[in-house]
Formats: sequence, structure tokens, C-alpha cells
Amino acid sequence: MEKLIRIFHYLSLIKYPIMLIGLYYCYRPILFDDSSFFQDINLGLIFIGLGIGLDSLKDYGKLNWLDKKVLHKPKIAKYYFIIFGLIILGLICIGIKNYLSTDDSKLKELSIGFIVVGIGLIGLLKSGIEATKNYMNRERIKTTANRVDGREQ
Repeated sequence: MEKLIRIFHYLSLIKYPIMLIGLYYCYRPILFDDSSFFQDINLGLIFIGLGIGLDSLKDYGKLNWLDKKVLHKPKIAKYYFIIFGLIILGLICIGIKNYLSTDDSKLKELSIGFIVVGIGLIGLLKSGIEATKNYMNRERIKTTANRVDGREQ
């Protein structure tokens, strides 16, 4: 099982080149005059959404310092997940509303990019919730073990 987790963790590292491709497409209208603004921004959003989605494959047993500050404090994590969920809901709703309500093909393309970013963020939200839940379960087990041994924290 550990080998499979390691494979998915290394597979999640593909997110970096994909995010760089997304950033390229986001900056392309600024750098080059011959590019189509909406098409490039849409491609940038799609690649960024895909990269964010791939981030959910990483091993959340190994957290960085920012993850530990947010995810290991249940009160902060609760507010973080609520705000993050509202942002995701907003992105997806804006994307769907614009896709269904406009006849302009350029805006329809851009709305698809918003939807893909929202879907990628859903995977990231799920991973964060699982990491917080796993941390809380480990702490609960550690506290229970200390009480059984006669040590109080």
C-alpha cells in the first residue's frame, strides 16, 4: 500500500509543468500581440484547473508548514473549508451561468475554464478535509493511549 501511495505522490508532481503551461497561456496575451485573449485565458484556466486537481493525488501524510498551520487546527480548518467551498461554488456557478446565458463563443470558452478550475479545487478541498480528519483521528488515538498509560497531556 505504501508503494501505491508513493506512486500517486510522484504522479502528483506532474502538476508543476501543467501549472507552468497554464501560466504561459495566462501571460501569452500580454507577451504576444497575435494571440487571442479569451482563448488563451481559457486554456490557462483549464491547465491550472488540471494542475490543481492533480495536487489532490499527493500524500497528505507529509504536510508543509502552511498545511500544518491550517489543517492541524480544527477551528481554523473549519473556516478555511467554508470559505474555500464558497469560492469553489462561486466559480462553478459563474461558469455555468455564463455558459448557459451567453451566445458569445469566446465567453462560453472562458466559462468552461472557470468550471474546470472549480472542479480542480473540489479535489483539493476533499484532500484537505481528509488530511484534517486523519490528523484529528491520530490526535484522538494518541490522547486515548496516553490516558490508558496513566499520563495526562
